[in-house]
Amino acid sequence: MAKIVLNVALSALKYEAMYAGVAKNLVASSVDGRKVQLPLSAFQRFVIHQGIHGFFEVEFDDSNKLINVTRVQ
Repeated sequence: MAKIVLNVALSALKYEAMYAGVAKNLVASSVDGRKVQLPLSAFQRFVIHQGIHGFFEVEFDDSNKLINVTRVQ
């Protein structure tokens, strides 16, 4: 199982684009420099009034399928 850490800074306005059908994925660089594309819906539970901000640990299975996203303190 692979894990990466992302530093996400997504404004509420940009996150709102998902509901309008404009954006479906979040493209971000991990703290070690790898670029990943994830479904924006995986971050829905972390949305606050200002959007989505913070460090997140993302877990993948051996087939690179998304397993879990958790906020890192």
